[in-house]
Amino acid sequence: MALIYYREQLVRVQPGQIMWQPYEADLGRLPAFCVAGRDMWTARVPLVCFCIVETHHPDRVLRQFGLAQERPDHVVYDHRLHRIDLRGKVEKNWREEHGPYILTWDMRQQRLCHAPPQIGEMPRDHEYYRWYRPVTRKYVDRNSAKLDIMVMCSN
Repeated sequence: MALIYYREQLVRVQPGQIMWQPYEADLGRLPAFCVAGRDMWTARVPLVCFCIVETHHPDRVLRQFGLAQERPDHVVYDHRLHRIDLRGKVEKNWREEHGPYILTWDMRQQRLCHAPPQIGEMPRDHEYYRWYRPVTRKYVDRNSAKLDIMVMCSN
């Protein structure tokens, strides 16, 4: 029942109800080391931890950084990274193995996402929405779609 409830709540969310920068008010209360290098938060870089490499894609959530959301770049996904298995790799030199990703990380200052500040709501015909609509699923399930249609018809 909780799942149904939360899905219904998601369908009812209106653009004005979304808090795009939910942590902004709390950042001033954090110790300095937590916000050091804040400008790097928008760097599109691989995050490396021993054998694990995941690419950080802040260009897909620029509104969280107070920036205007633009159509994000295409994601190049290396399937080999998710097939890494640690069996028999006790002596593996991960710094050497993931050298190209570490080099990209080291150049993070040159990989920042740049966009103008977002002021107000984005227009519904914005280029981002034209990209987003065909590549996403608007509804979590059929009941959510039905609920949305009923809500739209009642307005």
